[in-house]
Formats: sequence, structure tokens, C-alpha cells
Amino acid sequence: MRLRFRSFGLLFFWIATGLSLSALARDPYPQEICPGRLTLIAAERIKLNTLEKTFLCGDPEVEPWKDIPPAQVKFHLRNFLQARGYHRPVFTEEGGASIVNVGEIRLLTEVRLIGAPAFLDIRKRRRIIGRRLTPNLLNEVEDWVRRRLRMNGYPCPVLQTKANIDTGVMEITVTAGERRDVMSVTQEALPGLGTGTLRRFDAFVMEKEFNEELLDLTARRIEDDGVLQSTHFTWDCEAPRAGEDLFQRTFAGKPRLITLSFGADTEEYAIFKGSWRHTRWGSKASSFGVSLYGSYRRQTLEISSDWYAFAPLSRWYLKPLVTFSHERESDFHFVSIDSGMRLARTWDTQKLGLQYEFGPNLSYVYTFRGANPGLTRFLSLQYIAQLMSHPFEFWQTDPRTGYQVLLAGDFNHKDLLSDITAQRFALEGKYYYNFKGYDPPLLVFGVRGGLYQTFLASDSPETRDKLPPNYRYFLGGSHNLRGFARKELPKDDGALSAAFLSAELRLAKTLPLWIEPLVFFDVGVLGDQAFHFDGPVYYSPGGGFRVASPVGVFRTTFSHGFKTGQDGQDNTHFQFFISFGEEF
Repeated sequence: MRLRFRSFGLLFFWIATGLSLSALARDPYPQEICPGRLTLIAAERIKLNTLEKTFLCGDPEVEPWKDIPPAQVKFHLRNFLQARGYHRPVFTEEGGASIVNVGEIRLLTEVRLIGAPAFLDIRKRRRIIGRRLTPNLLNEVEDWVRRRLRMNGYPCPVLQTKANIDTGVMEITVTAGERRDVMSVTQEALPGLGTGTLRRFDAFVMEKEFNEELLDLTARRIEDDGVLQSTHFTWDCEAPRAGEDLFQRTFAGKPRLITLSFGADTEEYAIFKGSWRHTRWGSKASSFGVSLYGSYRRQTLEISSDWYAFAPLSRWYLKPLVTFSHERESDFHFVSIDSGMRLARTWDTQKLGLQYEFGPNLSYVYTFRGANPGLTRFLSLQYIAQLMSHPFEFWQTDPRTGYQVLLAGDFNHKDLLSDITAQRFALEGKYYYNFKGYDPPLLVFGVRGGLYQTFLASDSPETRDKLPPNYRYFLGGSHNLRGFARKELPKDDGALSAAFLSAELRLAKTLPLWIEPLVFFDVGVLGDQAFHFDGPVYYSPGGGFRVASPVGVFRTTFSHGFKTGQDGQDNTHFQFFISFGEEF
């Protein structure tokens, strides 16, 4: 059994210390590293760790390390200084002690690519010029070039790198090699797992261009789904050929996975999320799981299965599920029980992935507040379809490029075991654009929007009163109009039409401490009939920042809500929000 902990929605003030400052220009001064034996002359304090000091000064407690030969000390010290950007140290001896003038820091001033394909533009790689010229930096730039070649069909590039420590110029001679397609994948055998079972996770298409990023995305899908604990792809670069054969290496781990998460935010307060899943049920790696989400506002328990009952290589599967929900907001309060069986499938091209589900669903909703109290029953045909570009999926935890579209809804009728005829329809989308295609990005523009509609066969007051809160729409909060409180609009029992559009511009990967400022503008409308929107129009300009810290992403916004026209109600105000783990 595997146990996985995650943290999300945590509300606390993250205080960072240790600003990254450049060394101040000043005269060199002595730093004694080994008392009476080794002194460095440098314009900044050079910090050596315990292991490095042992290689230079020895260890009196360990017999073989009591005395380090001077030649060995020089060899190790040169390597340690090169790792810090000092390439021309000067060694002198005074009274049996070594005095080392480390010299000036060498910086990278230019990167030149020789023989590279036209698509490879080193100017797209930000934050390398002006950094200390170190072996790690050279490896970082070389790895970036190699990665870009492998993302564009060249799995076996050969790079020769050299750098001039006097001019700071780095030259990379590129031999891209043969452009190849992926022809086959051999899966490492796993006991109890059928041959080809993992192919349903492929983000790439056979006989299409080799792309290492799609291989990594495939591996991430498998690991996130819990089928395997880890997996990766290898390939052979020894013999050139027109295609590329891949070998998928795997480590299974236990088939049962537990995930626990704790946190809070300013809208839902205390939050808990947990799940238990059996991730390799049968030779086709079907799964069965129970998940729980709990906060002050809402609680959900879901029992579901992804049952691959068809051919071994088929992406079709059955999805039986039962869901218990309880939601308490300022304007409504209800509980619901849903049970259904969906037929589902996934599908991928080289650029995007599609997932869709459809099937019958029986739902009981008991309303305490927000409509006429009582029980409402629906027997519906539900459908869900999601289209997501591979770049969006790959960078989902660090949004920068790509798009996602989600379509969902259901059909029911009063004559078929439903208390009223009420159809729901929802269309949501997100789009990110990385200006100039920099890596890491400089400016990221994001747009998201949603259109929600409920259709009633009869517009009589009796029918509308029976409509439960989960068939009505509200705006306000971090998911749409950030200048208003969570689901604050409208100030009644909800709307039958809702739409919103949000635009956001973020300065990314530029400021220290992972701080990314952002500005945004949200606009939304509501209506009391399907595809009919009434005034006023609500909008909320604002700003905030995103902090992609090592412990997770913090997001804070501050905005003011406005509305057009005058209706005698003044519900505009400032709204503050902070979360941990939420993305635009």
C-alpha cells in the first residue's frame, strides 16, 4: 500500500528570508579556510560546505585524512572555485601556508549555436546571460538545447560545448542527427499486467514525430493515475534508422494508494481531502476508489471505478459511480445522492487529448434552503467532454501555454421518472499565451470563461420553485468574479443563465522569492431565463500575486466589484482572497 500526502488550500502567511543579492563591489580580503594552512583572497565571502572543507583541510579524527597533499588540495580547490565562477586562481606560498587569490568572477556573456536547425533559437532561453560561468550553467544550457531537439523529432543529437572564460562566450556545435518517428513501444513485463495495457495513457501517436515532452507526459499520466509508482522511456541511439523504437521501463509498487490532504482558504475555511484507490485491478489495470472532500462549505463522498471491460488495447471503459454531496452556502443549502453508469473513452493526437463520458444518472436532491424545501428526483442522460492541449496538460501546475475546453450537461423529462423537466448545459474554457515563447516565460496572458444554462419545459412559478439549488447558477468568488464574495450574485434564489469572462496578465519568473505579480479584469452577467441575460453587468478589476514556492503555489488577489446601472441595491465592495494550490 502506498501512502501519498498532498497539501492544498493552506491559509497562512509565508515568510521568506535570504534575499538573493549580487556581491557588492569591494576590495579583496583574506578568508582563512584551514587555520595556518590555507587562506583565500576574494571580494566576497566564499562559503564552503563541510565536505568541501574536509577535502581541503583534512579530518584529524580519520587517519587517512589527517594530511591532504598540497597537489590534491590545489586540484580540489580549483574545482570548487570553478563551481562558483572563479576560473583563474593564483596560488602563492608564505611560511608554509597557501595563499590563493581567487581572481574575478567570470560571467556568461553570449551563447552561440553552430549547425543548429532553424527552429532552435537560443534567445528564447531566458535568465542565462549575466550568470556566473560555471560547469552547472554550461550543463543547463546544453540540456535545454538537447531537450528542444528531442521535442522536435531528433532523439539522438550530439552536442560539443566549449566556453571562453576570458570573453564569457559559450559555443555549442550541434549535430542534430536523423529526424525520426516513433514506430513501436515495448513495455517491460509486469506480473498480472497485460501486454499493451499502458498504451491507453499515450500522449503520442505511433508513426508520428518523436517528442520527448510527450513521453514525459505519458509517464506522468501513468504515475498520477497510480497504476505504476514510476515509469520512463528509453531508446537506442547506436544504429541510425528511419524510425525510433522505445522501451518503457517500469516500477510497479503496491496497487493500493492512499492520498491525504489538509488545508484552508478564505472561502471554504478548513479543508480536508482524502482518497483510497486500488489501481491495478485485473490484467487491464482497472481501478476502484473512494474519495472524500470536506470543507465548511461543502462535503462530497464519491465511490467510483474505471472498469476496462473491453479489448486489452481499447481506450473504452465503463465508469460506475455513486456520489453523496452536501453544500451549504449563504443563499442555499441542500444534499444530493447521485448514482450512474457511464461509458467513457480517451483519445489523443500529437497535439491534444480528448476525454468523454456519457450515461444514465439517477439523482435525488433534498433542498433545505434556496428553493421550496423538499425532495426532487431526476433521471438524466449525462455527458461530459473535455478537450485539452498537451502543452496545457504538461504545464498544468505552472500555467504558461495551451488551452482547455469542458462541455457538460444532462437531459431529462418529467415523463421518465423526473419530477420536472430541466436540462442543464455548461461550457467552460481556459487559454494561456506565453509572449514571445520564452523559457522560462516572461509574460503569461490567460483567459478563462464560462457559459451556464438551465432549460425548463414550463416557466410556471410552480416549476421554478421545484428547481433545486444545484440547477441554479451564482457568480462571485475566486472562480469567476473576484471582486465579489463566493456565490454572492444574484441576491435571490439563483439564476437560470450565467456567463463570465476573465482576463489576466502575469509577470512570470522574473522577481526574486518566486513572486509573480498579476493584474486581471473579470466581467459577468446573469439571467432568469435560458440564454436571456438581464442587467446589470458585473465587473471587477484587480491585482495580486502568485508565489510558486518550494512548498506549493500561493495565490492572493485584491479586487473591487462594480456593476452597471442603478437598481437601488449597492452590493459593490472590495474583496480579498488568498489560497494555496489554486491556479487561474
